[in-house]
Amino acid sequence: MQITEQWIQSHAPSPAVAEEGRALSEAGSFAVRRRAEDGKTYWAACAGSARNPYYVSVDWTLSEDEPAYSCSCPSRHVPCKHVVGLLYEIMAGKPFEAGELPSYVWKLRAKQAAEKARAEERLERARRHNAVAREKKIERQLEGLDKAEKLTNELLRGGIDAISTTLPVQSLERLAVELGNSDLPGARDMIARIALIERRVRQEGADARQGRGDMLRVLSRLRAMIARSRIYLKEQLAAGSYAMEEPMLYEMLGGEWNNDELRAVGLCRKNARLIQLSFDVSYDEARRAHIERGFWAELTRGEIVQTVNTRSAKPLAGGAADDSCFSLLDVGELFETPILPCRRVWWDGEVAQEIAPEDLSALRERAISVAEAARAVAQQLREPLLPDCVPVLVRVGRVGHVGELPVLEDAVGERLALRDRRADGAERASVFRLGELPEPPAEGDALFGLAFYDETDGRYCLQPYSLIRADTIVRLQF
Repeated sequence: MQITEQWIQSHAPSPAVAEEGRALSEAGSFAVRRRAEDGKTYWAACAGSARNPYYVSVDWTLSEDEPAYSCSCPSRHVPCKHVVGLLYEIMAGKPFEAGELPSYVWKLRAKQAAEKARAEERLERARRHNAVAREKKIERQLEGLDKAEKLTNELLRGGIDAISTTLPVQSLERLAVELGNSDLPGARDMIARIALIERRVRQEGADARQGRGDMLRVLSRLRAMIARSRIYLKEQLAAGSYAMEEPMLYEMLGGEWNNDELRAVGLCRKNARLIQLSFDVSYDEARRAHIERGFWAELTRGEIVQTVNTRSAKPLAGGAADDSCFSLLDVGELFETPILPCRRVWWDGEVAQEIAPEDLSALRERAISVAEAARAVAQQLREPLLPDCVPVLVRVGRVGHVGELPVLEDAVGERLALRDRRADGAERASVFRLGELPEPPAEGDALFGLAFYDETDGRYCLQPYSLIRADTIVRLQF
């Protein structure tokens, strides 16, 4: 195993722990350095604050990518500073004598092997359990897709304007329930959204032209989903499996992400570092649910990811709720869906710490240009099943107005209109808050928000959610 500075930094839970480990190595805190004959296991004694030394090990026997760590210290960090120090000892080429594995390394190995065996057993048990039900489920889904396709064809043949005479809202709502019962949550939500748009136009006097445009966009997405889902399901039926090759369809067809499966396909990261950029709660009337959404910067890879928690509209107080987070989180295991460009994530185990200036500096350095943000939107619009907006972190040159239009200008003079998304609703308007800041955004800052294309005037726009300064993150939403 080739140990490099970059490798250690990427596996340490934080820069601070990495620096503390380096200091231990440089101070000569390690003694009794030993290694296995095959060079896959290293262990040593490290002088610490306790009377007795801490016993530390790193073992690559079961995984060349993610070694097993052990240390007798009480730290919650994995790896702790003593383990990181041992990694620096290895990197520095210090002498390690070959020796017999100590008992604590054997115990760690046995524990890791048992955990792997239990995970494989759970996966196999789940596969056996699902094999019988899978075929019936796919047949039920294909029947539901036929019903949804029949509806879309009727609407498009008769014209969107004729919906009130050809299909009552109650029929649409009943079909949405049927599709939900057929394990087609994606199609259910789209039909429910069409019914909601029609009800608003007919009963609440909403803008009919705008409503028809919204309905047509949902119908286009629904047709694409039906066509691709039918092919996907027939392939799965023929193959006798229900795999994740099409992750968007997998979710839309009611697939649930399993932590053991995600680990098996490499969609589980160790020691991720997360800073929340924004958090909001909205009510999705079509789904009759509260949506708690957080956008986060994952500092190790420099990606923007999201957490999404869907809660029933029945008492919001029931169950665990997400909330704003103002700390940096060191996460032991970060699970992620394979749906790009903004993966949905969740995790097990976290340690909160204060956000340091260097973390904000690293965040601002990863901001992109206006041109890159526009390209990201254009690319995403080519995929009809993805959302029509992209979370982006854009570099600030300056923020001002062109006539009445508020704009963000980057360092090279490219401009992006600052505009609230209609889909977000008036309660989440945020552009006006930029003008209420004591100090306006300055060159070198970064604006995080949702970039989108506004068809009304053909502009690429950004709804700002937060401003990242050198010393703080200013939330424009919650």
